[in-house]
Amino acid sequence: MTTEKCQCGEHESQQNCASCRSEEIFAYWCKSCNRSVPDKRCPYCGLKAQKKKV
Repeated sequence: MTTEKCQCGEHESQQNCASCRSEEIFAYWCKSCNRSVPDKRCPYCGLKAQKKKV
């Protein structure tokens, strides 16, 4: 993950969104879209995603 902040607003409390809280909502990662996705197949590009390692 990168240390860049999202565009959700002020980041004083770091509680604005899952990315700011360093949490990931979904269990899979799409390398081509570079984002977290809910299923084995990315809904954005249609390619296979990999299960995240804990």
